[in-house]
Amino acid sequence: MPLDSPAPPSLATLPVFRAALLKTTVGGGSWKYDNLVGILSEISEEAPSGAVSFAVEIIAEAQALNEPVAWVAGTESIFFPPDLLERGIDLSALTVVRAGGETESLTAAEWLVRSGAIGLVIVDAEGRWNVTDSSLGRILKVAERNLCAVVFLTRKRREDLSLGSRISLRGCVMRSDPSTVKIYTIKDKRSNLSSQQNRHYHGPSGMYQH
Repeated sequence: MPLDSPAPPSLATLPVFRAALLKTTVGGGSWKYDNLVGILSEISEEAPSGAVSFAVEIIAEAQALNEPVAWVAGTESIFFPPDLLERGIDLSALTVVRAGGETESLTAAEWLVRSGAIGLVIVDAEGRWNVTDSSLGRILKVAERNLCAVVFLTRKRREDLSLGSRISLRGCVMRSDPSTVKIYTIKDKRSNLSSQQNRHYHGPSGMYQH
C-alpha cells in the first residue's frame, strides 16, 4: 500500500499519540497528583502527624483537574468532613467506601481502579497489613492502564518496610510544629533520590487529627 494512502476505515478512528507528547514523571520525590498517576504510592506516619492533611492536597489537585476521587476507609475512624470543606474539597464529588479491613479494602480499591471512572483512590489502612505483591500487582496493572493514582495511608515507622515491592513512591510524614508537616521521601523507584518537603497548615484543629 502506498505510504500516502488513507488508513482503512477501521483504523482511521484510532487515536495516535507521539512518544514526545506522552506525560513523563519527574521523580525526585514529587508528591503532585500528576506525578502519582499510574503508580502505587504510600504515605506513612507513626502517630497522627498530618498524613490526612497531606493527602487532602492531592485530592484538591485531582479535583481541580475534574478527576473523580474515591476514599477507601479500612479504618474505624475517618476524616472530619468540615475540615475537607475548609480546604476546598467538593465532598459531593468524593466517593467514600467503608471497608472491613485489609481484604475488603484491597478488593474495593481494585474495583474502583478497574472501573476506569476514578482518577485518584486513597486507601486508608489501619494496623499491620500483610499485603501480597500479587494483590498490589493487580491494582498496579489496572492503575497503569486506566491512568489512576493510588495512594495508601499507613501507620508505621520510617524504618519499616513499605507495603510491598509494587510501591513506587513512599514518604513518611512527621510534624515539626503545630502548623508544619514534613514529608520525607524514603523510596522512589524512578529516581533513587530522597527528599524532604514542608507543608504549612493553618486550618481548624480537626485537620491535624486522623
